[in-house]
Amino acid sequence: MQQLFNQVVIDIAMAALALLAAYAINALHKLTEKAKLETKRLKDEEQRKLLIDALEDIEILTTKTVTEIEQTTAKALREAVKSGVRDRAELEALSKKAFDEIADALKPEAKALIEKHFGNFSKYLTKAIETKVFEVKNGL
Repeated sequence: MQQLFNQVVIDIAMAALALLAAYAINALHKLTEKAKLETKRLKDEEQRKLLIDALEDIEILTTKTVTEIEQTTAKALREAVKSGVRDRAELEALSKKAFDEIADALKPEAKALIEKHFGNFSKYLTKAIETKVFEVKNGL
């Protein structure tokens, strides 16, 4: 009888130990998942900050470049095109000049982030330049 009782106690202890191990494994799994999610969130926040920094860099560079070109060349050239003295292609070349200056000034990482999030860096920068030209021309 004593031996049977001892065996039952050992079996119950082993079952309890197995149950505790299962709970511990489950808790460890949950902690691991939580750590993975936290790491992903931190990476996402870091990527978001890098993207915001890249967009701010483009905004600053576009504002400075377009304003400088407008003040030094574009306004007079637009008048010359209107009066027929100069060709419209020269005016369009200024946009290419602005694009090249801004693209050269940006870090490759910024270009890659814009490409990743907006699909096409060239199109994004072209639209940013066109928007800034409109703003500068209209005093916005």
